[in-house]
Amino acid sequence: MSSKQIIAYGASVERSTDGGTTWAAIPECKGIAVPTTEQDYQDVTSLDSVDGFREYIPGLKDAGEISVPCGYTSAGYEQQLADKALGTPIMYRTTLAPAVDQSTGDQFEFSGYPTPVPEGGDLGAPVEMTINIRTTGAVVWTKGTAA
Repeated sequence: MSSKQIIAYGASVERSTDGGTTWAAIPECKGIAVPTTEQDYQDVTSLDSVDGFREYIPGLKDAGEISVPCGYTSAGYEQQLADKALGTPIMYRTTLAPAVDQSTGDQFEFSGYPTPVPEGGDLGAPVEMTINIRTTGAVVWTKGTAA
């Protein structure tokens, strides 16, 4: 049986400043952006806890901060500075390339506050840029549809 794994090539990372009505690609992306949600657990151990074991309940969730690697372009840097200047969360959408048995790829949507960071390279090396995104709210995953 052959593997159904996919590679990142062919994926897209886009952003929207109008609540998801229109989407624009982030220029020169070199990697995908998919936050990982973590959950806090609150200690509720009491004198009634069974056999001396600690007890926990689920607390708040946080998708943290992610980094999107990009090649530096004036247009990309300008786009991200403008998004940061808005002072409101920007919506992001990562669409994976479809697997062999799919006509559309999986999508991840989330919101966050971007900070573009240009990174100088060695002499003769391309200038890179990282977009650090502090997520806010939930990450929504939509499974791609079969062909």
